[in-house]
Amino acid sequence: MPRARENRGPLRSLFRLLWLTPLLAAPFALFFGTLYGGNRQTYLGAYLASLLFAFVIGLCNWALEHFVLAVLLRPNAAGREPPPWVRSAAHGTASLLGTFLAALIAQFTFMPGMMGSARAVLLLAMFALIFSGLFLGILSAVSFHRQAIDRARADEELSLARRIQRSFLLTRFPQRPRFEVHAVNLSSKEVSGDFYDVVAAGDRAFLLAIADVAGKGVPAALLSSMLQASLRTQANGQPSVAAILRNINSLAYRSTTVHQFATFFLARIDEDSLRLDFSNAGHNHPVLFRRDGRRETLERGGVVVGVLEGATYEEDSRVLAPGDRLVLYTDGVTEAANARGALYGEERLTALVGALPPHLSCEQVTERILEGVRSHLDGEEAGDDITLLVLRVLEPAQPGHAAS
Repeated sequence: MPRARENRGPLRSLFRLLWLTPLLAAPFALFFGTLYGGNRQTYLGAYLASLLFAFVIGLCNWALEHFVLAVLLRPNAAGREPPPWVRSAAHGTASLLGTFLAALIAQFTFMPGMMGSARAVLLLAMFALIFSGLFLGILSAVSFHRQAIDRARADEELSLARRIQRSFLLTRFPQRPRFEVHAVNLSSKEVSGDFYDVVAAGDRAFLLAIADVAGKGVPAALLSSMLQASLRTQANGQPSVAAILRNINSLAYRSTTVHQFATFFLARIDEDSLRLDFSNAGHNHPVLFRRDGRRETLERGGVVVGVLEGATYEEDSRVLAPGDRLVLYTDGVTEAANARGALYGEERLTALVGALPPHLSCEQVTERILEGVRSHLDGEEAGDDITLLVLRVLEPAQPGHAAS
């Protein structure tokens, strides 16, 4: 059902029919009045007949739309609606039925000879077919116009939501004496369910976060914004990343009524000791690239947030060293599929990052990863949001700005 029509109730549509009927009857009265004489009396009779026909045909289509098709043509379990021709055929049938009902009313009231011969009945049937087709054409044009307006309005709202959401994502990253950070988010056609964040946690520590909310569109974006807000409110008051995730899980579980969930990776980095404490709530395993070539995945944590009330999370830690590089990503990176259906995958990602020169800045690393994903896609569109966050440990004497 067209969205604009779906939003109008039966009573409102009936009032609309009542005031539109006199307007719709006017061109038909002009046509038939001219056809059958062209004098004042003929035009008056033609207008009364057209008024009757317009109202009865409109009433039949109104009843069909709100009391028959609303029940019979509901979307299926997958959310798909019946083909448009089904609705058009139903309205065509209703228009023909309304024509003959109006003719019967006219026959037994103010036009007793209207259906007095076979020729009159055939003529009525011919005009019924012609004007039913015209009516359906007008109905389709109006419906298409309303849908176009609704689509434009929805696109505008999504664009605004996308701009608001992107304003919550950092574009300038904190300058740290021993660390460099850069992140990027490429949303798919709709607003993104991914987010990343870098949040100060006291004078000498900060949090790294990346999350991926299941689903797309505005519901996913709303939950994403709520999780990010929860993280920021806890950053300075809760030193345990596992405890922060427990609180975020409780919030997500209580706040969602449609069984939404999110993967979430959270780390706290102490700038003096270079200690990284982390907890992983079902997220893609971040990869720690050691300067000596070793690779470690950060897996320990618990279940995704939002599905299990009272879920507990474990945390683990690593001691970082100068030259180490940490790459966080969402499944939009590893599940990017080319035309052959081949996924980019974790192996390609780790091989690409592992082969990069150690002097590259975090921004350059994200650019190289995106280039690798685009090359793999080979012109295909990414099916999901792509989010990357890269951390690099600097040498003690190296300034906090990005190395060239």
